[in-house]
Amino acid sequence: MSIVFANNVDISLRIKYNKNMNDELKNLVKDLGILVSVPSVSSSSLPHAPFGEENRRALDIFLSRAAALGLKTGEDDGYAGWAEYGNGELRVGILAHLDVVPAGDNWTTSPYELSIRNGIAYGRGVSDDKGPLLACLYAMARLAEEKYKLRGRVRLIAGCNEEEGSACIKHYVSHCEIPRASFTPDSDFPVTASEKGIAHIRVTLPYCSETASSLIELSGGMRPNIVPDHCRAVIRAGSDAALRTPDSSPGSDVVIIKNGVPAHGSTPEKGDNAIIKMLPLLAGLLPGDTGLRAAAKLFSDLDSPARLGLGGSDVTGKTTLNVGMCGLENGRIVLTLDLRLPARYSCADVTDALRAAMPPETAVDVLHSAPALVHDENGPLVRTLMDVYRKHTGDLSTEPLHIGGGTYAKELPGCVAFGAVFPGTETHMHEADESYPVDDMKRLIDIYHDAIIALDSME
Repeated sequence: MSIVFANNVDISLRIKYNKNMNDELKNLVKDLGILVSVPSVSSSSLPHAPFGEENRRALDIFLSRAAALGLKTGEDDGYAGWAEYGNGELRVGILAHLDVVPAGDNWTTSPYELSIRNGIAYGRGVSDDKGPLLACLYAMARLAEEKYKLRGRVRLIAGCNEEEGSACIKHYVSHCEIPRASFTPDSDFPVTASEKGIAHIRVTLPYCSETASSLIELSGGMRPNIVPDHCRAVIRAGSDAALRTPDSSPGSDVVIIKNGVPAHGSTPEKGDNAIIKMLPLLAGLLPGDTGLRAAAKLFSDLDSPARLGLGGSDVTGKTTLNVGMCGLENGRIVLTLDLRLPARYSCADVTDALRAAMPPETAVDVLHSAPALVHDENGPLVRTLMDVYRKHTGDLSTEPLHIGGGTYAKELPGCVAFGAVFPGTETHMHEADESYPVDDMKRLIDIYHDAIIALDSME
């Protein structure tokens, strides 16, 4: 598949390089502009492009740049690609992703055009995960330029479906070589020692003739793992539900819109969920829908996990629940949930609890699940990467992290999340105006360069 970078020149002219940028950082920023310009949101499968044309295009750009930087490349039939340096045993792996979540609304700049303002880079993917991926690529390129003699090989694996279930790396693990020890630059510094489990659940409410005849449209949310900032419902003109709506006009459908604030689905408390604002309103307009009434009560606020009997916690924190999407299918309301689970709970615990809490005719289906991941804080993998972080930052007080967000580390044996967001930095991942400080990209190259060497030397 040929690649034409038709807008390389335009991109480089639009970026205002800081006088403090060295050539390495300038080239990384230029490559980031090219990758950000690709709207690599997973879409319909094509031959050799299992996650769609744009994700394939992003993969080809990555492979082309890796080869141009003097690295060996390969791919797993469009599921993932990789760049390598060194010879012998595959001792070190780096796992990053090229796909992004949809841009959404309320950006102050174009989401698919890299913008740098006051030293901050803006664009979909600059922090999650195209920018960190390129920092790892340039760390490997620096090793190649130095002709550094590793004990074995290091492989940067670039996946194309992390945001929708990581089918890319599941396929890679089944078909390709597994590194001895790995990290993913898809979380925060210093090191993420544990992650909650994840369950994406589709809940289809029981059929209700009142809802089927009255509710024309229900739509909200883009992905399960994003707190929805918009929800829209349309009530049929002349229906009892329409007549119950204040200020409704005879003969006109009633349009109801609720707005909220987006956030990452693993931290629903940071957003304002438009769907859970809509549910009780609809339940009041459609009193005969017992499933809707139950859902409105169950998912009314952030205490939903406790009402499900999943309120316990462990080192990773407590259960969270995000109603990420809603829709109407064949007259039935469908809700898509994102739950983040302490290690004490399984996906089966979630489905059992939902079936017990909702009316019997409710359908509960698992779309995606991943168990919790817990690493030993004193084990060699975590300890080695902590030492690298502390050497470069002088931060001796920040301890390994325990998070609710899921990363690629769950998908690859012997993998832990390492960066790429420094403490105190806000990047607005999965939100409008996603960002990352340009100077921190230089720090990333330095840290990941030394992390590769340290893991390669690890016994």
